[in-house]
This record gives sequence, structure tokens and C-alpha cells, in this order.
Amino acid sequence: MKKNLAVRCISGSIYVALIVCAILFGGTWGFPALCSVFAILAVAEFGSLCRMGEARKSGILIIDTLGALILTLSPFLFFSLLPFTDPLFAMAVPFVAYILYFLARLIYQIYLSSDSHPLTCVTASLAAQLYIGLPLACASFIYLAGGEAITLTMFLMIWLNDTGAYAVGCSIGRHRLFPRISPKKSWEGFFGGVLFSVACALIVYYAFGNWRPALSLAALCGYGLIVSIFATWGDLVESMLKRAVGVKDSGSIMPGHGGILDRIDSLIFVAPVTVVYLFITLLL
Repeated sequence: MKKNLAVRCISGSIYVALIVCAILFGGTWGFPALCSVFAILAVAEFGSLCRMGEARKSGILIIDTLGALILTLSPFLFFSLLPFTDPLFAMAVPFVAYILYFLARLIYQIYLSSDSHPLTCVTASLAAQLYIGLPLACASFIYLAGGEAITLTMFLMIWLNDTGAYAVGCSIGRHRLFPRISPKKSWEGFFGGVLFSVACALIVYYAFGNWRPALSLAALCGYGLIVSIFATWGDLVESMLKRAVGVKDSGSIMPGHGGILDRIDSLIFVAPVTVVYLFITLLL
């Protein structure tokens, strides 16, 4: 038990350190590059969850990975091209590249054997793009457009939400949050996560100085609440997908934690809603 806990702590620490270093020291390309690595690993795990056979593990996996990479790197491509060309052209480059992926994916399906279940196979590919590529593109966009402060705050809130939910849930959790999907989660744990996430907002606002995001205290606390809600939904959705295929973890790349999807399930929901929240706060 102690050995498993040590392994979990080590792998989790490496994961956190990679993200923090990419945000603080990676320059323009470091964090988008890390998101691209997450996309490659997560698409492979999602393909395994879908159990689409050998074809899924070869050609389809390669094409889907390229599509997810195009999506994930599209903000980086846009901001890299923007100083040298027209904004419309900078936007068109990743857009055209993704159209080519979309057409290539559909055409490739024609040449697979008839027992590859075309409708299910194509649907799984497009689901991987929306479920993995788009949220990671949002995370890259937040970093490139919003800066290091809001990106680091987003991850700190996700991690503290998980910590609070686990600590409070293990201590006083009695009322099940969603027993059909995740029997161990409790309402007490959920509110513990909310408390930790909002507390993170207060710490960031009062202690981070110039490193805090350009949000008011109320907006930052509201963001903490939103992170908790959507992080929980992200966790529940991934649990639902795993339960549907009868697996405990999405993979085994992170000892003690499972797969990369098990670690970014909250980010998958939090990153898109963060983009929406930032646009709303800017407009208001």
C-alpha cells in the first residue's frame, strides 16, 4: 500500500512539474508542445476504449492523431503566423489543414474492410477530435492569448478541487453524488472541492501579486466555482465512458494514476468553459 502511494506521488509530481515548467519556462511553444503530447497519448487511449479492432490501432489511429494535433496546435499556428501575415490567412492555415484531415479520414474509411463498422468507426474518430483535440486547443489558446497567470490558475484550481474532493469525501463523505457512474464520489466531497477551489481564488488574488490573472476578486471566485462544477462533470463523463467498456483506467502510462485521459478528464471540460468565461468577463 505504501509502495503504491509512493509511486502515485512520484508520477503525479512529475506530471505537475511538467505542466508548471511548460507554463512558466516553456516560452511560446512549451505549453502547446506539452498539450500536443497529451493529445497523442489521449487519442491512443480513446481508440483503445472504443475497441475498434486492428484497423483502429494502425491507419485510423495515425490519421486521428494528426487531426487532433492540428486542432491542438491551431492556436499556436495562428499566433505564430499573425506577426508575418494577414489575420485571415493565419486563421485559414489550421482551418484548411483540418479540412484535409476530415476529408482524408472519410476517404480512408472507404478502403477498410467491410467488417470495420464504418458508422461506429467514423463516429469514434470524430468524437476523439471533439473530446480531446478541441479542449486541448482551448487550453493552448488560454495560454497564448491569456498568458501564464490564468493558465497556471486554471490548473491550480483543478488540482485543488481534486484534492479537496478526495480529502473531504474520504473523511465525511456519506451522500453519493452519482452512484450509477462513480460510486465513490460524494456530495460532501464535491463541496469540499468547491471550497478548495474558491480558496485557491482567494490565495491567487491576494498572494500572487503581478502573477494573478486580470480578474476581479468576485470574477476569480466565480471562476473557482465554475472550475469545480465542470471539473466534476469532466471526471464523471470519463468515468461513464470507462464504465461503458468495463475498464478501471484509460491506460497505464502514469503508474498509480492510470492513463493520460484519467489525468486530463477535468481539463477537457474546464478549458473550453474557461475560454467562454474569459470572453464573458471581458465583454462585461
